[in-house]
Amino acid sequence: MKSSSLLVFFLLTSLCFGQIKKFVPDLISDDQSFGISISPDGKQLLFVRAYGGRDSLHLYESELKEGKWKTPRRAFFSNPALNEIDPSFSPDGTTILFNSIVTEGNGYDVLVLKRTPMGWTKPTALPGAINTELHEFYATMSRNGNIYFTRREEHNDIFVSQWTGDGYQNATRLKGGINTDSSDSNPYISADEDYLIFISNREGGHGNADLYVSFKKGSQWSRPQNLGTTINTAVSEFCPTVDIKNKRFLFSRTIFENERRIENIYSIPLRKLKLNKLRKQAVWE
Repeated sequence: MKSSSLLVFFLLTSLCFGQIKKFVPDLISDDQSFGISISPDGKQLLFVRAYGGRDSLHLYESELKEGKWKTPRRAFFSNPALNEIDPSFSPDGTTILFNSIVTEGNGYDVLVLKRTPMGWTKPTALPGAINTELHEFYATMSRNGNIYFTRREEHNDIFVSQWTGDGYQNATRLKGGINTDSSDSNPYISADEDYLIFISNREGGHGNADLYVSFKKGSQWSRPQNLGTTINTAVSEFCPTVDIKNKRFLFSRTIFENERRIENIYSIPLRKLKLNKLRKQAVWE
């Protein structure tokens, strides 16, 4: 009981002093939602509804009308017969990435759909340069088309596949201390590919899984820095993303209560991450 009370105090302190807020309480953040992405124009969002567990995972969408988000409905491209997760808009809003188990016996694959003058294409799986028989998930795209994602081998690691203009190159594992013997996943790549925010349960964190940032200089990534207790708590923080239009950082948080997941999406002004200060403190090995 004592540890539970301390956890509640820790979370309330984070919310009050860190200016962290639940994102659209009850309508979007309803204790069973995570993994949001907001279109660059700020008018559409996608997220995962999880129902307190991992047995059923469905993609939902909402639109901003007259300054308010509308009641969510199933995403227009979703397949209700499948578990689908990790939606992500590209920085120009013309591409959506998400994950689904396409073939029985295989893991999650990264799927893509494109917006054309005729409307959105049907989802298709990305090529073998990215998708394998393993789990590939949580993919995000930079402005130049490079895709960062998680691949689960012995544990979760973060990979990148470079876009050449003609296709994607075979994915390579990121260096610079981003990947460890622990679980490192959920990479959010900035539009200009100058920083990467991801989750890890490596030693030295504040909870079950923390959010970290690494900065790019040339082709090298800096040693990851923990985003600190303004964001990270004794529980799990995950699914980082940025609302480009409104300059907000969004992430998800899981709390277990009687073996049920209580999951919500949280928002904080991007400036509160103090990325410029962290960049000055960055170390490249």
